[in-house]
Amino acid sequence: MHRLWILDSRICWMVLFTFTLLCLAPTNTHAGLMESRLSTGEAYSQRAADLEKVRQVLQQEVVAQRLADYGFSSAEIAAKLPTLSDEQIHQIAGLTDNLAEGGNGLGVVVTVLVIILLVIVILKLTDKQVIIR
Repeated sequence: MHRLWILDSRICWMVLFTFTLLCLAPTNTHAGLMESRLSTGEAYSQRAADLEKVRQVLQQEVVAQRLADYGFSSAEIAAKLPTLSDEQIHQIAGLTDNLAEGGNGLGVVVTVLVIILLVIVILKLTDKQVIIR
């Protein structure tokens, strides 16, 4: 009976030995995340962009008055903003994208939702509770 040359034991042992050596060779690869950069070369931070959006919304009279009604000064809110996590800042900034400049009905609803979310986050951070009876 004729044996195939691929199944020859010498070739099989050479292939096995070669693959064993290749598997034992150390690899010098390193991977990591890199920060995004703008075309000007400066680093782009999503957190900084989101914080700026939230600060712009907080400067609106309606939002500032509503937070003052809940007993929060602008200094307290400015002090708490840096302590928020990236996800919380991004979530709040995402809600502010839907705000209308003119203050139509949908804009008011979204503004109220953003205010409520901010109040809840600030209350959680300060370990305070609001009890409604």
